[in-house]
Amino acid sequence: MLQTVRKSLRSGAERALLRAARPVRRVLLAAGRDRAPALPEIVQIEGTNICNAKCVFCPRDEMDRKQGVMEMALFRKVVDECADLGIRHVRLHNYGEPFIDRQLVEKTRYAKQRGIAEVGMISNGSLITEEAARGLIEAGLDAINISVDAAGREVFESTRVGLKYDKVIGNIERLVRIRAEMGRRRPKLILSFVRQGRSDEEQAFIERWRPIADKIHITDLHNWAGTLHQNSDVRFPCYRPWLTFTVLWDGRVALCCADFDGREILGNARTSSIKEIWNSDAYRRVRREHLESGGPPICRTCDLPRKDSPLWITKLA
Repeated sequence: MLQTVRKSLRSGAERALLRAARPVRRVLLAAGRDRAPALPEIVQIEGTNICNAKCVFCPRDEMDRKQGVMEMALFRKVVDECADLGIRHVRLHNYGEPFIDRQLVEKTRYAKQRGIAEVGMISNGSLITEEAARGLIEAGLDAINISVDAAGREVFESTRVGLKYDKVIGNIERLVRIRAEMGRRRPKLILSFVRQGRSDEEQAFIERWRPIADKIHITDLHNWAGTLHQNSDVRFPCYRPWLTFTVLWDGRVALCCADFDGREILGNARTSSIKEIWNSDAYRRVRREHLESGGPPICRTCDLPRKDSPLWITKLA
């Protein structure tokens, strides 16, 4: 049966796959894919869940968990395990602004020194000082994704509340300039735009940044696991419980990046290893729920998988 699924997936018929979501889930369940066949592709380490902005499309006011910054000893433990397991991609963010962490440069340097091939992060760009920019370039940061989401000051400051457009744009331009002065090609600069129903704004954003950014990332709003609204028509399994591993600043392992309040905790990186947690009873329970009924309640109201290609499933075959 699994061979049949593999063949249909490779055909590229994504629309047919979405229609066949229930049979695919059944086949994966029968094949024992509640146990992930490989280690996570991406480990996401939350340096902090503190943020200096109040973006209108972010549910920060709904977050009840304690705020803080990950201590260096815990960060080293997680990175050491990633390096020893051969995990190649580590992201130094989750739910917060990474540059609030005063040890961000040191943590980046440590991850690269331990041999992590791809170290990246997402930032709102407001706190990238010249010192921090130089430090991250020297440390070997591979990619930085800066969320801009607007083509001009008016839309930016009305949606990314608490941030100043001119400051963020100045920080981006300075980062590009310093990278050129240092003769480096990294970090790769990705600039993101979340669609908010204004095509003219989107086009102006693309034209403004195409000559400067290494990549422009255009995406749609999602509902933060049902927090903003609970309308979701997603039926295909989400890749996150099989391919990603999210460590919160205090060491708890959350279901995924959309579980911003840590409602589904699957382990603790302080007391257990990534390998122990990855196919633990808690992780396997969540995967079984995904295949049987669409996941735990937080997953059944989430529309994030709609943005993903169902072809990710080939990685389980």
